[in-house]
Amino acid sequence: MYVDLGHDPLTGKRLRPHRRGFKSQKEAEMWSAHKQVEFEKSGFWSSEGLTFKTLCQRWLDFEYRNQVKESTYAKTVDIFRLHILPYLGRQQVEKLSVNFCQSVVNKWFDEGFKQYRRFRTYVINVFDFGIRMELIVRNPMSKTSIPKNKNAVEIHFDEYYEKPELTKFLACAKANGNQESFMFFRLLAYTGMRKGEALALDFADINFENRELSINKTLSQGVNGRLVIQTPKTKTSVRVISLDEETLRLLSEWQEYVTMKFDVLGYKCTTGHQLIFPNEKNSLAQPSVPDHWNRSICDNFKLHRIKIHAFRHTFCSLCAEAGIDLPSVSKMLGHADLRITTEVYLHATRHKRKQAVDAFANFMDIS
Repeated sequence: MYVDLGHDPLTGKRLRPHRRGFKSQKEAEMWSAHKQVEFEKSGFWSSEGLTFKTLCQRWLDFEYRNQVKESTYAKTVDIFRLHILPYLGRQQVEKLSVNFCQSVVNKWFDEGFKQYRRFRTYVINVFDFGIRMELIVRNPMSKTSIPKNKNAVEIHFDEYYEKPELTKFLACAKANGNQESFMFFRLLAYTGMRKGEALALDFADINFENRELSINKTLSQGVNGRLVIQTPKTKTSVRVISLDEETLRLLSEWQEYVTMKFDVLGYKCTTGHQLIFPNEKNSLAQPSVPDHWNRSICDNFKLHRIKIHAFRHTFCSLCAEAGIDLPSVSKMLGHADLRITTEVYLHATRHKRKQAVDAFANFMDIS
């Protein structure tokens, strides 16, 4: 017997639950009436045979999509596709046990996924959604324990440049023949800004008179890889930072070059709102472009290559060596948590603290 419940708003497919083997016509009619009432109450399929994949899709589209930025939504969908659904997708939610969920958490941990805690939280959120929608009555993932890695290290401190290394890298970037890449890395090196923040900049963000740069947006990838400009990572990421005179001079020269280049190519340059680092069609550049620049510079000049994000660690450590106080560095970096800045800052000043101890010992004439 089939019951026609219309179309699923997610998939557009017709909702036609069915069942066989009724002992009587009355029993079949009662089952049909029950399905109708159940659907009108919840707006969803019955929980009977409901898979985690289906419940997950409904949570993503009905609830999660409206709570986060597009880029965050896209990343979360990828996490489910790559790391969660392969283990849980086909499982019926009513039959999932705490023991099975714990085994999945342990596998994520054993396979070395740094975000295993986040995976677990996402699954808990899906089950909680199912409970609120009255599709299920329990959340087995919420009862699992979190494995702890005693040897976990959040920051790899060898992933930054010392002052001579950074100076050499910038010199090589300039000699590499790509003026845009040199300007990009000069800006990262002297401001500590994030890659996405730099790629989203336009010249209207620069106050040449006051020597200030406004960081108020970031470039991210949304659904299906679509490039989107959105608000920065955190509230503290929105900030105004000062620029040194040389960086400001280079930016002024770069603005003249970009404007002239795209005028010649026939691309309209919007006054003030011209991207600082556009692609060849004067549009948003792919986030992978700076990585290609970085690799090209380091390969051509046989340099030790660090990740793009490590230029922030470099900026932080060199600020510490320059004697700039911790709160000021944190504000320049736009860190929401001072502990993030502190961890790098203290490591960078470790040798200075040792020198201070030795200097005090020498002063006291302690052998």
